[in-house]
Amino acid sequence: MDRRLWGILLFSAVGIGIGIGKPFAPGLSPEGHAVLMSVLVAVGLWIFGTRWVPLSIGSMVMMLLLTAAGVKLSIVFNGYTTRAVWILIPALFFGFALNATGLGKRLAYWVIGLFRPSYRSLTVSWVLIGLLLSVLTPSISVRIAIVIPIAVASVEICRLKYGSNGAALILLSAWSMVLIPGSGWLTGSLWGPATIGFLGAIPELQGVIEFDSWLKAMLVPSAVLSLLFILALYWIMKPSEELEIDGQAFRAEFKALGPMSFKEKATLVILLATFLFLVTGRMHGIPDVTICLGAFALLAACGVIKAQDIGTAISWDFVLFIGTIMGLGMILQETGVATFLGRSFSPVIRALAGNPWLLTYALLIFCFAVRFVDVAQLFATIPFLVPFLPMLAADFGFHPLAVFFLFIMAGNCFFMSYHQPFVIIGETIAGRASWTPAQLHRAGIIYLFACLVTLAFSLLYWRAAGLIR
Repeated sequence: MDRRLWGILLFSAVGIGIGIGKPFAPGLSPEGHAVLMSVLVAVGLWIFGTRWVPLSIGSMVMMLLLTAAGVKLSIVFNGYTTRAVWILIPALFFGFALNATGLGKRLAYWVIGLFRPSYRSLTVSWVLIGLLLSVLTPSISVRIAIVIPIAVASVEICRLKYGSNGAALILLSAWSMVLIPGSGWLTGSLWGPATIGFLGAIPELQGVIEFDSWLKAMLVPSAVLSLLFILALYWIMKPSEELEIDGQAFRAEFKALGPMSFKEKATLVILLATFLFLVTGRMHGIPDVTICLGAFALLAACGVIKAQDIGTAISWDFVLFIGTIMGLGMILQETGVATFLGRSFSPVIRALAGNPWLLTYALLIFCFAVRFVDVAQLFATIPFLVPFLPMLAADFGFHPLAVFFLFIMAGNCFFMSYHQPFVIIGETIAGRASWTPAQLHRAGIIYLFACLVTLAFSLLYWRAAGLIR
């Protein structure tokens, strides 16, 4: 029997055992036991069933079990009415617009054409392209769909052998720079909308996340992590022989795209304006969800998004999964599970929290270890950790967003393909030109050490910025 099926059966058996046996009574109510059962069954499907079962099906199974257990419908489905989901849906369509109009490809070739081709200049180009695309869309899947074909074309233009260190450096630099830097601002990756949902379920954490509060906590650490990783990747994987090619081939690719269309121009103006409105939210007071919905409406008015695109342009399977995950925090809160977890584990947290270095490094290593099981980017684990954030903030002076950066670092790890859905997307797009498993493993280890060093710097920065005491 496939080990993934064993994983599903194990999680389901443990969940059903908890639901029927109620081993945590009287500290946890029957409803709370039913919630743990429902969540464990769904988590088993999310973690081990990714090859067979869509994420949304696991979500539906969880909601089926919750409603059958008598949990209020307003609580079960609360994740689909949050501000976070209605930021996420328009933002995913931004990625579609960037890809469908060809604007993303044009911007990428334009950046590459600015430099004479070398391993150094191509690495710098991927950093700039990753930052630029992160400003325009939080959809990492779309950004990978844009940059990986161009990275493969770069390997071929530079006449590099597939699987060589030079080819892997180009491909992994392109892939990683659409994944890592965007976490520095609220709409730079899907972590922003997801975190709004996670934290919004906890009354003490509501209103914590704004564009500027996210920037204050995340921008500098994300920049340090990106810089450390890309420098180490370049130093370790760069071949000794330099590229021998001029930039004419890349400029030719850019010219072949022809003049910018109206839809490209409209998309560029709308997405840049959206980013500027989000950055300046404190000045004009327009809610971020209003800005994102307004941008969606403008893209539709300009013909970039058409009626037939609504059902196919984005992954509704992913939206349904995220909506369920975003609602999980309130489900745990309202059914008493969060209180039960707090009573059970707070002594351990308190013992570690007296030393910020000990707590953060222990939590980071724990999250990296959990990622070997929770392949859904830690999304199945975070709702169980978020209820501890108010205690860490009130009793020990840890800002919730500073702690959440640890979750993001672990959620983005990629030791092996199964750890990271975006690795699988990149490998699928690159085909036979993709990196080897050994090269990915090496890059994943580099990322781990970059995270460990970044955390040391971040602790000093957060203390100076008043985010921890």
